This record gives sequence, C-alpha cells and structure tokens, in this order.
Amino acid sequence: MDRKSDLQGINKAVSSLHAVATSITAFCILKYSGWAIPKQKSDTSPSPVDGENHPDDSLNPMIAGRSRLANALTAWETIYLLADTWFMVYANRKRYSLPSNSAGLRIVAKQSPILLIHHVVLTSAFLVLQSYIAAGKEKGLWVITAFMLMNSSNPLMHARWFVRRRTGRSSNFLDLVFLAAFATSRFGVVVWILRKYGRYHRLGVWQAYRSLREECQIGTAMLVGLNGAWWSILAAKVATRNLRKLK
Repeated sequence: MDRKSDLQGINKAVSSLHAVATSITAFCILKYSGWAIPKQKSDTSPSPVDGENHPDDSLNPMIAGRSRLANALTAWETIYLLADTWFMVYANRKRYSLPSNSAGLRIVAKQSPILLIHHVVLTSAFLVLQSYIAAGKEKGLWVITAFMLMNSSNPLMHARWFVRRRTGRSSNFLDLVFLAAFATSRFGVVVWILRKYGRYHRLGVWQAYRSLREECQIGTAMLVGLNGAWWSILAAKVATRNLRKLK
C-alpha cells in the first residue's frame, strides 16, 4: 500500500468515525438537551403569525431553543469541515505529485465538483453560524443539529471505497444499500424536520416549507438540490457500471 493510498484511506477512515460520532451526538442532543427559550421571550404567548405573515416561532424550541451542547457540536463541525476540505486538497496534491495546494484544489474541482461545492457551502454556512452564536443571536439551532444526522450515511460511502481497494471491484449490494441510506438520511431528515415544524403550527409538510422565510426556503432548496445532484451522479455511476457488465 503506497503513501498516496494511505492518505486517502486515513481521510476516509477519519470521515467515517466523525460521521458516526456526530450523528450519535446530534441524536442525543436533539432527544435529551433542554433547548431553553431565551428568558426575554418566555413570558409571551405565540401568535399565529409574525409581522411578516410568517408563523410565530418565538416559543418554538426548533427555532428559538438554545443548547450549549449544540453550540459546541456546531463549533466542532466547523473545525472538521475546514480540516477535511484542506486534507481533501492535500491528499490529491500528494496523489498526483502536484507542486501546490492550488493545483490540488483544481483537481478536486474537476473530479468532484459537487463534493467541493458541498464542502464550501457548508463550511461558509457554519462559519456564519459561529458568528451568530458568538453574538448570542443564533436561531434554528435545533434544525441545524438535526441536519447533522445527514452524516450518518457517510460510513457506507467510504466502505464502498475500501471494498473496491481491497477486492478490485465494486459491491452492488453496498452500492444499493448506500444509495438507500443516502436518500433516507439526506432527504428523509428534511421531510422529518418540516413535518415536526408543521406539526407545531398545524401545517402539512409542503405548507410548512412554504411558510418559511424566503432565505430559509432558498437554503433548504439548495441543500436538497445539492444532495439530489450528488445522489443522481452516484446512482448514474452505479447504473452505468452495471449496464456495461450486461453488454
């Protein structure tokens, strides 16, 4: 096993461990954390809508609730995303014996554009979140913590790579299980969040989405769109490979 393969293997192993740890931690925080409402808003009763015709979330734990454990988890995720993005570039630089990290970045952008965009968008969003947390103005932390459950399918994604490296061929079983797990964790979590949010306001899933502020609608749509593009590319590769075997 050469050093270039070692770097990829280390990155994927660390990513798998990180995904398991953050998913379990996020689940426990969602289930057991108190999600306290800021005191200045706890003495008011929620009205059906706010001044901009959006549902009033001043007492909704999903939006107004706060948790120090969730803050710590998002800080850790921010650090990890920065480190993982750098390591992804560095590993490609070493793999192809490139002279600089910028050259490695170009390789990543060419070979895995969706993954790179995914990392850049998420890292930027988490950095902005940290600035809000530092100012004591964080909102929607429950939702953000729930989004971190999407990491739960990552170990299967990396398991496919380890199987290919060890056996020299892909596993259709692992591919199908991963595609199902990816769809469940990336899209199912969004539906679950919208259903829970809608239940608070007595709305359906689609109505709940439509009731969100415009920036939240755009962010949710971008998240689903990026994951949808990623899933489609993965599914297309699996389908193409199997069609070639039939010829």
